[in-house]
Amino acid sequence: MSTPARKKVLLMGKSGSGKTSMRSVIFSNYTARDTRRLGATIDVEQSAVRFLGGLVLNLWDCGGQNAFVDNYLSSQKDTIFSNVAVLIYVFDITSNEWDGDLRYFEDILFALRENSPEAGVWVLINKMDLIDKEDPQRKKFKERKADLLRVDESVREELKDESIREVLRCFPTSIWDESLYKAWSSIIHTLIPNISLITSHLTYLRDLCLAVEAVLFEADTFLVIAKSGSPLDCDPSDLDTAEIDNGARELDQQRFEKISEIVKGFKKTCSRNHEQYHGFEAKFNDCTVILEPLTKNTYIMIVSVDPRVETGALLYNVHQSSAHMVEFATKHTLEVQKCGICRHNKELKYDVQGDEDDSIAAWDDPRP
Repeated sequence: MSTPARKKVLLMGKSGSGKTSMRSVIFSNYTARDTRRLGATIDVEQSAVRFLGGLVLNLWDCGGQNAFVDNYLSSQKDTIFSNVAVLIYVFDITSNEWDGDLRYFEDILFALRENSPEAGVWVLINKMDLIDKEDPQRKKFKERKADLLRVDESVREELKDESIREVLRCFPTSIWDESLYKAWSSIIHTLIPNISLITSHLTYLRDLCLAVEAVLFEADTFLVIAKSGSPLDCDPSDLDTAEIDNGARELDQQRFEKISEIVKGFKKTCSRNHEQYHGFEAKFNDCTVILEPLTKNTYIMIVSVDPRVETGALLYNVHQSSAHMVEFATKHTLEVQKCGICRHNKELKYDVQGDEDDSIAAWDDPRP
């Protein structure tokens, strides 16, 4: 068994912006209503969150009071900002101190870029539900986003460090809707080892099942990890051929996050009733859907619009693929011959004895 990969994640933002609330909703199964009893974070709260069995997120939830932030930027600067994989910075869209908030963010971004130049930076502009009625076009969010991108560009120009490649990304969020899941899924997606390998296997499984898409969810948080075909957060115009032919453009763009929110809520209801959620399968007039465990740490959803496809066939293919998905996702050395997808993947981080011999067929190769 391989040693779990560890990624340091900073969660920062001014006091009251909603950092701890969103962390509790995602990782501790809180409902939005439950977060009302949470108090302010004092200094730094560290927690280790195991994700997919082989990835550990060292989550540093940093208090946002001015005294703490000043301390992070002075005496604790090297400790806080070294070896960071991702900075998640949360703003309150209703704040009346935007100029001051922006200056604090610029100082923090500068400290991060100096100490962890390769870190990803994700800005969540939170509490959007409080202004959406008066600003349905989200003009205020767009203005805030433009300001943040200017700050990011200014820091880059001042440091002139060529190792800084990650561009700041910005999401509108609220703990009261699926936007929170979309933002956190996009963040976690970038931290998962072998993500391209996972995607290629999901695409192979999708095509084998005559399906529109195959989607992978993490079992505890129910965040979306990866999907078949096109990238997880791609524009609808960038779908692959199978997705276009099967009508994926017409699907709800927020479907994954809505499913995450619904299933996680249903799992909590099951837990209160001392029941366990196992999965879902259904055949409708225009599609067939299953949502089943794939490995110990993941669920897979497969959606097919082919009227010939039965749920039993989808379940069979999922069960047949699960052992291999467990193997390549958790180990550096395989016990059996690689499959064709694994063999030709350039990002492969594990090996198997004799696999360099092309005369030995992959285990899924149809050759005799």
